[in-house]
Order: sequence, then C-alpha cells, then structure tokens
Amino acid sequence: MVLLILLFAYAASALRLHGFRPTAIDDRFTISRVPRARSKADIRHTELKVTEHVVSLTRKDATSLSSIYVQAMRGRRGVSRVANGTTPLISVEGGQVFLAEVTVGGKPFQVVIDTGSSDPWLAQTGFECFDPINDAPLEQSVCEFGPAYDPSQSTTYTPIPNQNFNISYADGEYLNGGLGMETFSMAGIEVPRQQFGIVNIAAWYGDGISTGLIGFAYRTLTSAYAGTDPRTDVRGQRIPYNPLFVNMYEQLDVPAIFSIAMDRNSSAGGVLALGGIPDIQHSPYFASTPIQGVRVNATSGQQVYEFYTIDIDGYAISANRSTRFNSYDNPNPLKTPLVQNGSETIVDSGTSLCYVPEDVAEATAALFDPPAYFDDTQGAYFVDCASKAPVFGVGIGKKIFYVNSDDLIIEIQRNVCVMGIQSDGGGLSILGGTWMKNVLAVFDVEGEQMRFAARQFYELYG
Repeated sequence: MVLLILLFAYAASALRLHGFRPTAIDDRFTISRVPRARSKADIRHTELKVTEHVVSLTRKDATSLSSIYVQAMRGRRGVSRVANGTTPLISVEGGQVFLAEVTVGGKPFQVVIDTGSSDPWLAQTGFECFDPINDAPLEQSVCEFGPAYDPSQSTTYTPIPNQNFNISYADGEYLNGGLGMETFSMAGIEVPRQQFGIVNIAAWYGDGISTGLIGFAYRTLTSAYAGTDPRTDVRGQRIPYNPLFVNMYEQLDVPAIFSIAMDRNSSAGGVLALGGIPDIQHSPYFASTPIQGVRVNATSGQQVYEFYTIDIDGYAISANRSTRFNSYDNPNPLKTPLVQNGSETIVDSGTSLCYVPEDVAEATAALFDPPAYFDDTQGAYFVDCASKAPVFGVGIGKKIFYVNSDDLIIEIQRNVCVMGIQSDGGGLSILGGTWMKNVLAVFDVEGEQMRFAARQFYELYG
C-alpha cells in the first residue's frame, strides 16, 4: 500500500473572524502513517474487563467529519456536510454521526463523538454563525447547535489567557474562540480541570441537537494556538494539551481502552464504553491486530485528521453459506482462501458503508441473487431490495468476522437499495457501519492495537 496518497477535497475556506482571514487550510492532502510508540514485540495486551463507565449513543443520519476525508480519498470532489440529502446517495455516502451526553460545569450537553480528532469543544452563548461557503453572517439557528454553553453560569470555569482555539475542516467549516478549563463528566468519570475550546465564531453544519464535539484521537491533533488573534496562528505550532480521554487514563487511572458497539436499531446508536467493554452479548474470543495509524496532512504539513487503521487478513466471499474459509497463509485444498490478503483498512464508525478494493466489490455484487449492479451516474452499487445476499466476512487476526445479510442491503429510499459493500475507488479501504454493527470494537490506546469480538445478536442487549 502506498503510504502517500494525494487526495482532493473541497476547496476549504480559511478561518475568518469578522471578515478577515486568520489562517487558511490547504485544499490538497496527503496520507501518512503515524509512527508507533513501541515495536510490535513490545505491545502489551491490556486486560479487557467489563466497565460500568458506559454511555448510550444516539445515531443521526448526517455527514460525519470523517466522511469528508473518506469521500475525498474516493475522489469525490466537493463532498460537504451541507449537501446531506441533496443527491440520492449523499445520506448513505455522507456517513453517520454519533452523539453522547457529557456534563460540563454541572450541565448536560449532547456532543458528537469523533475518533479522528482530538479537541473537546462547545459552542458558547452569543456565538456568531457564518456561511462556510461565502462567509456571509447568518442567524445563529442556521448553524444548528443544541443549547449553548454559558461560562458565566458556571462556578468551575476558568479562562486560559493568551490562547485561541482555531480549527477548520476540508469542506470549509471552521471554528474559532477561546480556551478554558472546566469540569467534564462522561459515563460517570469526572475530570475536574479539562481544557477545551469555547467557540464564539462558527461556520458549522450542525444536527440541531449537539452543542459540540469530543475527540478520541491522539493528543497531537489538538488546536490551541498562542495569542488571541487567529490571524497570527502558524500551522504546525500548536500548543498541545491533553484531550478528555487522555486525562481520564493519565490522571484518573482509567484503563486506556474505549470500545464501541453499534446497534442495528435505527432509533438507537449503540454504546460507548470508557476504560473497558460494555456488558453486552458477544463472542468470548477476541482477535487482536496492531493499530497502523494513518494521518491526513495538509500540504503545509499541518496534521488535520487521523484514522485508526489495521492490516486485515483478507475478505471472505461466497454464494454458498456452507463454504469454509482459510484465514491462514498455508494452502488448504478443503478451504476457500481469502482475497486481498494483507489489505490496509480504516475502521471508522462515522462511515455508513464498507469500502473495499474494486475487484472485491465487483465479486461481491455478482454473488447477490439477483446480482447487484453498478450505476455510473451515481457511482455506487445498487441491489434489488429483495435480493438474496451472499456470505461476506473480513479476516482479522486469523479469525473471520461475518456481516449479517441484513446489513448488506441498505434501503435509502422506498424500494431503492444500495449494496452495503462499495468500491473504495482506489483509495484506502473502510470498515464502516455495515461491518461494525456485527462486532464489538475495542480501541486499545495503550497497547496500540484494536480488538474485535463477533456479535451475532440483532439487538444490542437481546
């Protein structure tokens, strides 16, 4: 896999404050591997325990931040979160947003959970809203935030002087404001002095519920800068600080593990467990594989997003449900070998579908009964909603994780269905919601590995 892949993204606007342009973010990106802190031989297998620190997730069909970069990797110029619903497939290709409750200064807020960014931030009362495309001032309601955070009503808030919060995204969205310290509590874990961004300038495509975002990526992607004037911010000269989850495991001895179990129920999102795994039904066997972190970089060298990436053993595909697959490298005439052995693949809850190499997508489509077909005008595989799905699985750590047939046919409109497996367009492959609904995914930050256990139950707790 080539480690530097040139990406196209929508021409991103610069951050603006009352009409001026503080610092621009590039409109072309590269992908690079994140160096590992320790060798594979030094990886420690953190013990997995059921934790009581669990928060429910709410799923919103909306374009996630991760999907902006995912679609850029697939060569879809101009992907924007504002475009949700304006083309037949955008609600599927755009991804999904997961919300969770966090208590800040004693008051509850709904926030987006994002594994690709680092900052915790909230929109504050009195913020100014701008159009990400042309920077025109807008009514606050257009940014579609939930109830705003009011620092004047908190007895635990402390401002951080001479620093500013400055972040922008590939589709033109941007956020600016100050920074402060505040008491954060999530899933029953309280961090008394958490640094966070307080947004007073926003060009944002909100969901009408969330007030901000909590990032679960590494601390290298935080967005604090020296001074109060964002026009003087120098990309690459961030002031690093600990994100919320980092403080949980460094200050409070919470195990450096978080896990996600997605629910198939469209009215629910699933659960996020901090410090362990949730008490849900799953296979007792976990497969482990090292995290091969992949980072999105602007041409200026600024690191703008991060993905959790793994090397998979390959894909298991067959029209025959009795097929036995060989997940090992040694030849076995009694078993069917996996295809695309050793593929590098992103694990992303913010992407609705799975994106695989073209030959894998084409082979999978041919095995539906009747077969799925590629629509050139839409750039996606469609399938008869009543079609019979084939066997599809992903090999990880010498174990195969199969996808429920219900997840391989996605109805996007009445009697209009797309295949849950799509071509990656020559970019990095993605294991999105189609696959993640079938596993308990564990992000072992300290061990620098991901672990997966199969879930074959239709409801999360059933």
